[in-house]
Amino acid sequence: MKKSQVGIEFLYFVGIAIVILLIYLGLSSTYLSFTTARKDKLTAINLLEQIRNEVNLAGRVENGYSRTIKLPTKINGANYNLKIEGREINIEFPVGENTYARILSTDVNNQPITFISGNSYEIKKENQEVTINQK
Repeated sequence: MKKSQVGIEFLYFVGIAIVILLIYLGLSSTYLSFTTARKDKLTAINLLEQIRNEVNLAGRVENGYSRTIKLPTKINGANYNLKIEGREINIEFPVGENTYARILSTDVNNQPITFISGNSYEIKKENQEVTINQK
């Protein structure tokens, strides 16, 4: 074997290693962005489910129930819109992109309600009616 042949084979294997490394980095980047997007979606849906569960609980318990909840200012650094219309609660996250909705098992008296992020809200049941008011 000649020295030049060894040098060319070395460059050939280094080239293959670089191509494999670039493919790996591309796949990792794609997977990381997918995982981050999924985390954001799950965080928004968890907030939606938390509010939904509190409202449904208020509908099932006796008069005099009161619970205060504080909404986060942002979800993972992005703005969101949360509202109740009819028997539906929905969250738009990030604003203008994805909307997730759930059905409430109880009626809320003072509707429609548009929640303002970062504020506190009181969920109350009085006279067999569930109301949500900003604190």
